Amino acid sequence: MRIGIDARELTGQPTGVGRVLAGLLEVWPEDDEIILYAQKPVPSQFLAVGHRRNIVAGSHMPGAIWEQTVLPSRLRRDDVEALFSPAYGMPAAAPCGVVVGMHDCACAATPWEFGWRERKRRQWAARNAAKHAKYLLTGSHFSAHEIRRWYGVRRERIVVAKYGIGKDFGVADVDNVARVRERYALDSSSVLFVGTPLVRRNLAALSRAIDEIRSILPDVGLYGVGPETKRVGSVNNLRWLGYVPEEDLAAVYNAATVVAYPSTYEGFGFPVLEALACGTPVVASAAGSLPEIFAGKAWLVDDRHEQWVEALGTLLKDANERQRRIDKAQPWALAQTWDATGRVVHRLLRDASQENGNYSR
Repeated sequence: MRIGIDARELTGQPTGVGRVLAGLLEVWPEDDEIILYAQKPVPSQFLAVGHRRNIVAGSHMPGAIWEQTVLPSRLRRDDVEALFSPAYGMPAAAPCGVVVGMHDCACAATPWEFGWRERKRRQWAARNAAKHAKYLLTGSHFSAHEIRRWYGVRRERIVVAKYGIGKDFGVADVDNVARVRERYALDSSSVLFVGTPLVRRNLAALSRAIDEIRSILPDVGLYGVGPETKRVGSVNNLRWLGYVPEEDLAAVYNAATVVAYPSTYEGFGFPVLEALACGTPVVASAAGSLPEIFAGKAWLVDDRHEQWVEALGTLLKDANERQRRIDKAQPWALAQTWDATGRVVHRLLRDASQENGNYSR
């Protein structure tokens, strides 16, 4: 089968959607012909196996225009049988069946987090995918419910397949952890957040909890990893590291005492899974998809300040409690491979290759 993939999320700095696509490509059957379409060259490791090639076109134009003009034209020219579009959108006039990754409905549920133009673009893209995609792939039942809630998509067109852990995440060797401690000037006792600092990620509440904990543990550091935004500067006592190269990220997780993920709306939560795989305990919000996926693995708390203080304070002070939680959670996290999800996506694309059209509601 000749499959086209919108591979733009593999270029530039990594994202959660990029994690999904990279994980699927790790387990993709080698007998398929894969064409990775992008506006920039994709990293060479994604072309090293099977029958894969990268077509780069339209690097000068906005991504939304490329998606609706260059991509469908290339799909038609290359006689692609099915398209996998991992990042919420797809060509409205795709010449083949399409499977779209819709990992949450943030543009509808939390629209205030986006500028006017970006919000409208995302909302249009999601509605277009809800109307035209053969299937919508998502990583949690919470997100499946959100897709039905906001876009009225029929249950049979929404497929839930739990996402996996990347092969680079696990326990890092001591020398590598020491190297990243020195490189990023990390304290020996620290709380780490990884992700885009959106409003719903609730970093101000995390900062307030750390402020109270510092009255007892004054040397605790609070660090963030992800894209720099104006919001970062408004959070007290947070040292933002910016993007950390993928080759350092697992060691940074390992160097942290605790990972905190106070997001109030989440479709999956890759940082939680990655931290647990690296052997670092996690305190996370009991919100969105997080209880569905991480109940019994992460320490889940609600939005009450005292719960965050208690959970973070306990794990920062009690090495035995940290180890108890990791002994329970880490084997589970490392077992979350992409194999089953890869089989699901391949089946969906094979089915989508048989037909295409308007699947509205």
